Amino acid sequence: MDIETRLATLEARNTKLTVICGALAVLCMGLGTTFAVAGPTRSQPDVIHAKGLVIEDANGHPRILIGAPFPDVPARIRHDERTAAMEFLDEKGHDRLTVGDSFTPQIKGVVPANFHRIGAGVGITLHDTDGNERGGMSWLSNGRGGIAFDYPERDAIGMYVDDKDRSATFVLENPDAAVGDKSLLELTARGKGGELKLFDAAGKAKTRWVIDNGNMTATPDPR
Repeated sequence: MDIETRLATLEARNTKLTVICGALAVLCMGLGTTFAVAGPTRSQPDVIHAKGLVIEDANGHPRILIGAPFPDVPARIRHDERTAAMEFLDEKGHDRLTVGDSFTPQIKGVVPANFHRIGAGVGITLHDTDGNERGGMSWLSNGRGGIAFDYPERDAIGMYVDDKDRSATFVLENPDAAVGDKSLLELTARGKGGELKLFDAAGKAKTRWVIDNGNMTATPDPR
């Protein structure tokens, strides 16, 4: 077969493919218009009702749990408490991220039996690689919002807004584990001013600066 004959054959095939592709494109547009006009059907529902959803990774490990409460799966380390939330797990089953209603935190590998929060909260909770709560952002039922990050056993940094007294506070906890859960610094905005306090290891305020209606007063170290 000479070159001219081959070219003629290729042109004919190209013409046929062009026609076929054009027909398919018209058909797809027609189907799309039909579904858009017809709206959802039984095979294409607009609302899905379910008690829970489990998203698995490529190895079959549950990684995202969604529900109200989210489902209890054997591969998750914790089985004690579930809430209306979306729970993200690592491949070993540790809690890593909670989006929704909060629950009792795990602290240094233990879930305290008598742990009490100052209010029910909804927001975002962060957990470390062992599933311990280490921080987050939430709004509480008592009208208080907060952003916090924790040491392994207690609070470390906190920023809070309180609706009751219309205040905003920034807190630094003492980093020395031997000192315990005591503030090192507290800065609060309230009314037409605010105050800054520094504390010693016993939790006693050593320095206090106050601004009220534009006037500033300072209380030095009382030693």
